[in-house]
Amino acid sequence: MRVKIVHSGIILLLIIFGFANTCSALSYSGGGEWSYSDDITIMENSGQKLVDYQVLILLNSSNFDFNKAQDSGRDIRFESGEKQLKYWIEEWDSQNGEARIWVKVPSIAASGSTKIKMYYGNPLATGDVSGASTFLFFDDFSGSSVGFGNWDSFYTGGGEIKVSNGVVRLIVPKFHPEDVSSIKSEDAYPVNSMFVVSRKKVTTGTDSRGPIIEQGFVDPQKQTKNMVLVHTELEEEAKVTWIFKNQKSDARYFPKDLTSLNEPEDNWYTTGVAWYMEDELGKVAFFKNGIRDGKMDLAATEEMNYIPVSDMKVYLFASTFSDNSDNTGYAAFDYAYVRKFVSEEPTVVFGERTEADVSEETPAPVKINITPSGDRLSSIRIFDTEIDDDSAIADLKNSGINTVMLRVDEGNIWSLESFVKTAHENDMQVYAMVFNDPEEAFTEDTSKLKSNIATILDYNNKSLAGFDGILLSLNPCSDDPLESCEENLLLLADIREMTSGGLAISVDVPADYDRSFLGDISDDVDLFILLTYDTEGERLITTNDIVDSIASKMGEIRAADGKAVIEIAVNDDFMTSADVQNLLEELQDYYSEDGAYIGTSLVVYDEYLQYSDTPAETEEDRSTPAFTGILATLGLLGAVLVLKKR
Repeated sequence: MRVKIVHSGIILLLIIFGFANTCSALSYSGGGEWSYSDDITIMENSGQKLVDYQVLILLNSSNFDFNKAQDSGRDIRFESGEKQLKYWIEEWDSQNGEARIWVKVPSIAASGSTKIKMYYGNPLATGDVSGASTFLFFDDFSGSSVGFGNWDSFYTGGGEIKVSNGVVRLIVPKFHPEDVSSIKSEDAYPVNSMFVVSRKKVTTGTDSRGPIIEQGFVDPQKQTKNMVLVHTELEEEAKVTWIFKNQKSDARYFPKDLTSLNEPEDNWYTTGVAWYMEDELGKVAFFKNGIRDGKMDLAATEEMNYIPVSDMKVYLFASTFSDNSDNTGYAAFDYAYVRKFVSEEPTVVFGERTEADVSEETPAPVKINITPSGDRLSSIRIFDTEIDDDSAIADLKNSGINTVMLRVDEGNIWSLESFVKTAHENDMQVYAMVFNDPEEAFTEDTSKLKSNIATILDYNNKSLAGFDGILLSLNPCSDDPLESCEENLLLLADIREMTSGGLAISVDVPADYDRSFLGDISDDVDLFILLTYDTEGERLITTNDIVDSIASKMGEIRAADGKAVIEIAVNDDFMTSADVQNLLEELQDYYSEDGAYIGTSLVVYDEYLQYSDTPAETEEDRSTPAFTGILATLGLLGAVLVLKKR
């Protein structure tokens, strides 16, 4: 089996900025500079506009020099429009000169083209791949069990499901006519999707046919209502059958023995079930090791409309034969993903190669890395929640980060469990940030916000990796201070009651917040985060201006025996900015003896404005999750570990 890249590298602190002579949009992830870049043209062939489409980049000895890249492709990066693109390396075989890399391309015009750039040749770079950020669905089974936001499982008649060493096994270990094991995704996916797994079959019984395996799409409510499945059986997976059911057309179809996978026992390979629609009718295709098997191409007709086209869940299944033979064993899966699919996939053409002119005299970018004094902690805010990489935690910790503020909503919370667990194992805290949508913020209706908090509490009750606190955004009290600030008081009292003191509560305080009301809410707030910028273009960038602007608020917080963090807005070059470095040091020195001061946090101002001014969108319109506008905020927070009120 070729090298499988299982780390995802979300490195959101050191990722966005700071490579002056190569590409300022590339992830820091270890430092250094990129020596080489290749232009890549992607041409659309289906006649459809493609948005956030996963494009396969195939590297081989004819288009790429593997000797110029690092082990496992850890220094590979992709960029478009000065923004780094999400990507995942499915295979990297430098010895044989082959690699398969999936890149999430923001947009390709119908029958048009777009250009991206691939960077490599950086000995200091660390991995930055992310399957979860690249695909509609991704699981490398790195946990100890299936579930927790990804799968629902079912087994009967002695069936078992086990996860270990990054592999899930659907086991049918007993001699039983109804020995089955299956997992089904919790989320449903639309037509024009492809479900890919890396898999193998192992026989443990005396019947050499081994277990049956099924892979594909099934109805979200009841899998027997609608289905698009590939059924494989016999030695070497020699018999391959489609199973179709379309409840709307009351049609079933079982095209049998169409091809052979010709795969021996205990050998890894990939299979993909593509399910798409053309001319208002469903079509299917099947892929083995990335190659389309034309024998499996089928299309529904108006007379035989057996392929459903409504949203469905992905499904994996193993069973014994119904003839009571001892064909026990298991189906093993190394990873699984769902990507977008069109029948005529984009064409990838490599163009000009550029070698960076990096002299020995060129100094390496300077990273912001202030060691907090005393008992202060350093923290980062993460608004882009497509994260799942253990190496990210290591990089954050090595940079002095030991607290993470992580955006949470009802739809993404369980997908974050692995990150939270790994953070805790590395002695890092994780706070859940909860916000309304921008158009709904600061309204009297706080039901959605409370619902999100209830979701966090439910998660904490069920998870082995609970959040340590929550972060809320206050009503700015700018229209009617008395009434609005009273609403904050009531809201925070309700939230404190909901949490029963089990979670620390922190709040963002807008720049125009009426400081006289801070004392009123201090009993229900563990940490105040003072914002020194607004959406009207006002931001403070000197120590004196910042100190003067927050002096009265700090006084109120100090009098209430509260704790405060100062948040400043910076440009997107802050990672290499001496001005930012000096500002952080000066603020830390100024407040070094202030018991109310916890630390300082940063926000990229242009991204903040984009986030703040973004109108409400439908789920179909969003190209990125809500509240990903602020990509990352570095902070130096204080002793939050002891801030839970009794």
